Amino acid sequence: MEVLRFIFILGINFSIFSFIWGIIMFLLKLIQPPQSQGQEGLTYIFRIIKYFLLVSVTANFISVYEMGNAGAKADTMHIVIGSIVMGLYLLGKLQNRHMMNQFAQHPMFSRMVPKVDPKVEQFLLIGSVIYFVICLMYPGMVNNGLNNWFTQSIISIYEAPIIGWIFSFIAFFFLISILMRGANVVMRILNGQSPMDNPKMNSSFHFQSNFGRYENQEDEEDENDVDEDGFTDYEDVTDENEKQ
Repeated sequence: MEVLRFIFILGINFSIFSFIWGIIMFLLKLIQPPQSQGQEGLTYIFRIIKYFLLVSVTANFISVYEMGNAGAKADTMHIVIGSIVMGLYLLGKLQNRHMMNQFAQHPMFSRMVPKVDPKVEQFLLIGSVIYFVICLMYPGMVNNGLNNWFTQSIISIYEAPIIGWIFSFIAFFFLISILMRGANVVMRILNGQSPMDNPKMNSSFHFQSNFGRYENQEDEEDENDVDEDGFTDYEDVTDENEKQ
């Protein structure tokens, strides 16, 4: 039960942090020049900043909310479970971006969906988890004014009467999704598959690509049935009918 409660608390932290970050990004887009919006390099810069803050704030949140003091070192259970949950959470984000990246390959969605580099995303995931473990082992690294402000804001929002219940509801589904994703990752590893792939989306696009090739093959066969004069190679049976 302690492990489930801790995962639930991490869900509170992730959901409220995303809420605060969303507000910050909304305000930045209001003052951001239009020509700079949608640039891939700028998107990755903001994503690196977000991951850096997410990991730092989460490590500081564990020290304050679970250990009872900012800068307090987490015990082994919190380091292990926290690192696994952080990895699974970022893995879900990575799989969602893989899905959106496949949509971006379609001409209809290429302008609406920003393209991502899967290798860069994987490096961000692995680097974030390693940095998270280091922060939990050396919590003094994240004990600063910015992280403490995020942590206190998360705790204040969570303890608010109505909005806190909403994020508790979100954290409950986060708990379920983390358990299901963890089970899926274990099954894929046992089957010798990569846990970073999104099998549902890959199979869907594989089916669509095969279906597209099948349609193209049918079109080619139809074109081959037409001779140079524009007539199809059907047999003329009118003479046989007249003889009968």
